[in-house]
Amino acid sequence: MSLQLVSRRLPDTSNACLAELFTRLSVAIYALALLAIMAGCSVQLSPEYDKITFSNLSALNVKAETLFASLSAGGTAANFSNYQDTYAELIGGFSAARITTLNRQTPPLSAKLLASPTLKTACANDPASCVNPTPYNLQQVIALLTSMRDTHKRGKLVGELVVGFNGGGGFKGQYEIEMGRVLAFESALQRSEGSNGS
Repeated sequence: MSLQLVSRRLPDTSNACLAELFTRLSVAIYALALLAIMAGCSVQLSPEYDKITFSNLSALNVKAETLFASLSAGGTAANFSNYQDTYAELIGGFSAARITTLNRQTPPLSAKLLASPTLKTACANDPASCVNPTPYNLQQVIALLTSMRDTHKRGKLVGELVVGFNGGGGFKGQYEIEMGRVLAFESALQRSEGSNGS
């Protein structure tokens, strides 16, 4: 039997090796720090919250609900003039809010995602409404209030058209569906604004 010596190479402790080790450790620490910082960040896909718009929408909602309560028994052509200014204020106010929300800046990442054919299909070829549904819902509110106004002006606004049968449906019920969507989305923007530390 012969004895063979196996040489093991000890780690090189020269300056070049230490410099390389230090560089690798620095990169790893930097990457971990960057990862930790990014974990606390969020990506914004919807428009920013606007306190004034939310406040205006809330005030218009109160006025609309007051109109529905006032006309729960119906309205006639004779009393239309008592409500004409209220209709004009609501339709005009919701129209102005629609224009404001329609012109909100879309976040850059959303703009890139909106160009995706898959997203266009998922959003019924209107991907902007997926990111910012408020203008669409406000258009429904405007159409509904306009129809109610025109029915009232013709003297055909019976109570069931306003509040529906058994208190469900009617102009009021449809309004509350659309306005509920508006307020839910705008409230979500408010919550996300607060969670971003703004």
